[in-house]
Amino acid sequence: MNVAIIGAGLSGLIGATQFPGATVLEANGPEQLSHKAVLRFRTDTVSRLTGIPFRKVTVRKSIWHMGEHVSPNIQLANMYSIKTNGGYLDRSIWNLEPVERYIAPENLQHQLAEMIGPRIKWNAPVDRMQLIKMERPVISTLPMPLLLNLLDLAHDQDFKYSSIEVDRWRVMECDVYQTIYFPSPMFSTYRASITGNLLIIERRGELSQTEFLEVLKAFGIRGNMDVELIQSGHSQRFGKIAPINEEFRRNSIFTLTHEHGLYSLGRFAVWRNILLDDVASDAAVIKRLIAGGKYSASLHHYQKG
Repeated sequence: MNVAIIGAGLSGLIGATQFPGATVLEANGPEQLSHKAVLRFRTDTVSRLTGIPFRKVTVRKSIWHMGEHVSPNIQLANMYSIKTNGGYLDRSIWNLEPVERYIAPENLQHQLAEMIGPRIKWNAPVDRMQLIKMERPVISTLPMPLLLNLLDLAHDQDFKYSSIEVDRWRVMECDVYQTIYFPSPMFSTYRASITGNLLIIERRGELSQTEFLEVLKAFGIRGNMDVELIQSGHSQRFGKIAPINEEFRRNSIFTLTHEHGLYSLGRFAVWRNILLDDVASDAAVIKRLIAGGKYSASLHHYQKG
């Protein structure tokens, strides 16, 4: 299929594996491939799709509050929700049962980029005139508000989002899979995870040395002698997105496709916190719909729950 994909983030690259003839247009250079947060999948769909081996593991979770591990309750759940989304929403902090997950390689985005190779056009931002002139169909992974603005589609929807900062540390003599939630508003850290021997701290604000030591304490890590800094303060602009009016969201996706020939792929494009597992499934659905010349409400971003 002669398809263009806008964006070489994980959604765009996963989508490109479904379209072997697609050209991927990326605004930045390969040195700016930027996904640094935790890469855990609920299924091995992306692994099977790409041929990249994932590791099946058991992830254990906990909540750290006031210097100790605690059970979830309404207060902590609401505190965590306000901290991460700015509103009172149900969050995964309620479920602390061990779960099976598939762990992608740390350099998954780079591996995918190498697989797709010359089909990626680096430093190729798409402006309004280019977008209008591009041959259809086009798959967009651009955040919905940016795409609506590119097309001058007027709306009064307030798209709320916030950036996050990610720190990555290597933990000596470590091979565990764990996540700890930090609901306290006194902490900039909202979640920290160990994936194998990689400690990833996700935060909104500055990380003091005192707070960092508290994170290590929560994991039972003895201190600075057991960790080595890899990267500090990596910023992800759309780290957290807040829900928007559901009718507007669905109508916008429908309009972009039926009136503009633009298929939305990925959580920023559909403005919903879907999983990367769902992106792989949605890309396959989009492929069938394009081949059949029609659009359907069967994509994950139209489903509730």
